[in-house]
Amino acid sequence: MILIKKYVKLFTIHTLNIRFSKVKFFFKYTPFLIFVLVASCSHLSPIQDDVIARVGTLYLYRSDLKKMLSEEFLSTQDSIVKTRAFIDQWAHKQIILQQAKFNLPEAKILGIEELVDQYRTELFANTYKQYIANETLDTLINEQQLDSFLYENKSVFKLNAPLYQVRYIHLPIDNVDQNLIEFSFERYDSIDRHLLDSLSFQFTHFILNDSLWLKRNDLFSQVKFLTNENLDKYLKKSQFFKEKDAEGVYLLRFNDFLNKGDIPPKEIVFPTIKNVILNQRRVEFTKSFEYELLQNAIKSKTYEIY
Repeated sequence: MILIKKYVKLFTIHTLNIRFSKVKFFFKYTPFLIFVLVASCSHLSPIQDDVIARVGTLYLYRSDLKKMLSEEFLSTQDSIVKTRAFIDQWAHKQIILQQAKFNLPEAKILGIEELVDQYRTELFANTYKQYIANETLDTLINEQQLDSFLYENKSVFKLNAPLYQVRYIHLPIDNVDQNLIEFSFERYDSIDRHLLDSLSFQFTHFILNDSLWLKRNDLFSQVKFLTNENLDKYLKKSQFFKEKDAEGVYLLRFNDFLNKGDIPPKEIVFPTIKNVILNQRRVEFTKSFEYELLQNAIKSKTYEIY
């Protein structure tokens, strides 16, 4: 016990001596330390940013402008006018904000702060759930799944207007390659496609992609001699038609057509179906994720109800 007290006493005296020595050192070298500190701060700290504008205790710095405005914008000839307009806009927002905080009733301010906190929480939560879903959600949808969905919901996916697949060429009346073009148009194998494509500069107008679906208005705007009155005459699948008038020669063939109320072609409806399936998966994933998150919090006692 005596030894312990001795060591405690010696430790205390030694500590006091050290502290006293430090105090003397501090006062002796204070001017030098202040010089070193100031020199270090001026070396380590960045050069003070230029103040562009002030509203109350809020300052707009030159670096803020560079963050919010691109270098290309700042280097344009009218950048002075645009920059001034931007500064005025910033000041206008800050003035209104400060006036609102000063003049609005406290109850209103508290209500706004609650809404801001709520929005902040929801923004973080929704962004996090979206991030997790994007990282883990299966986005692969095969054609069988698309077909199955279309079959199960075919009453929903019905055409509101007819669609047409057509091949069409409008030639000048004096075209010298008319017979060759007509032959290739009717046969239309891979060689003919290449030939017609190479001669397309001779055509007044043409539609060579006969897998493309057109609405009736688009059809009439491109095939000039077609009207509501004569459409039924030409509306026969895979039948070739040739017409002439003062404006030229017309070659026409309907590859396919669908009437109002028919199930739309897959290439048109599949993108919509894919989005619907992905949204369903996302909703199911979000519900499952939120449930598992809550259960894990309960098990780990991160979440408790008292």
